[in-house]
Amino acid sequence: MTQDQGWASPGGDDRREPGTGGASPAPAARQGELQHPPGGWAGPAGPPAPAAGWDGRPPASGGWNAPPRPGIVPLRPLGVTDLLEGGFRAISANPKVMLGVSALVFGGVAVLSLLMAPLLLGPVAGAFNGFVSSSTGVADADAQLSSLDLVGSDPVTMLVSLVATVALTGILVVSVSASVIGRRTGAGDFWRRVRGRLLALVGLSLLISLVVPLAVFLVLGGLGALLLLVGDGAGVAGIVLGLLAGAVVTVWLVTRWSLASVALLLEGLGVVGALRRSAALVKGTWWRVFGILLLTYVLAFVASMVLVGPATLVAGVVDLALQSSTGTAVSTFVILLFSTLASVLVQPFVASVTALLYTDLRIRQEGLDVELARAADEVTS
Repeated sequence: MTQDQGWASPGGDDRREPGTGGASPAPAARQGELQHPPGGWAGPAGPPAPAAGWDGRPPASGGWNAPPRPGIVPLRPLGVTDLLEGGFRAISANPKVMLGVSALVFGGVAVLSLLMAPLLLGPVAGAFNGFVSSSTGVADADAQLSSLDLVGSDPVTMLVSLVATVALTGILVVSVSASVIGRRTGAGDFWRRVRGRLLALVGLSLLISLVVPLAVFLVLGGLGALLLLVGDGAGVAGIVLGLLAGAVVTVWLVTRWSLASVALLLEGLGVVGALRRSAALVKGTWWRVFGILLLTYVLAFVASMVLVGPATLVAGVVDLALQSSTGTAVSTFVILLFSTLASVLVQPFVASVTALLYTDLRIRQEGLDVELARAADEVTS
């Protein structure tokens, strides 16, 4: 029986046992017996033992080393389920900060909407009621529009709400990033890390939420309007196509820069640097990022409707039952209360998924999991 080369002992063809003084080699083993190379070089009893994992920990049974999970997600490239589940875990890991900050932000937006309604929308409601009365010749007090009917519809509140939603993602990433490595951020530490970046974060949110989409729509819509000089039909078609193209470009840019607020807080970048950093991370994986964010917003919308939908029905019944200014006020406050509550509960989930998506892209592209595992070991040591 010919020995396999991998079983041969060192020293070429000299197969004499050490210490025999040149004696003849031992008789060959009978056919069918397991042959052991001389000199104590026993063959392996099975497949070679797998090496330790990248973090130095002993491998799990079966030769596969499960990735560590010190916090809310495992330290490996994350799937959609990991991201969504991690969004819920991030809230439960630090509910005081996640829900408390969200309540402060959207509670402030709700108060602002109540203040802006009579100031900005009161004259609008008065002008509308005057127009209806002059057109119909009937002044029905019950049918007149109240400024409370328009709460939250003024441009100031809408802008503040939009900016606050984007800024909240950047603010809450401080807590989410700590939860990834199994650490909880207290309110004091949270405020110290965030306060120096608030102005930059608000500026970035304003740029992404308003300036860029508005500029895109104005440019493309304006180009379509120029076609009116050619003809009415071409002008209308040009405006419609321009607005559609503006919507597509806006979605592309917003997705491309969706991680900018996270990079601004975690990496200490400026506004322009954060935009470039987000674009670099999203490059090559735009459709995946867009799909995950779209799914997240759809889930958030459905969850919001679960709260706001029944409240709107109850408010409508109250308004019809009372048929007075009191009924209008009660129904308005009910809708505003449950809308605010929905935002307080839902937006931290959206912010958490966005922050974890940033973490996932850095793990895939830069090996961030190694650094996170090291940081988690420092926390536990």
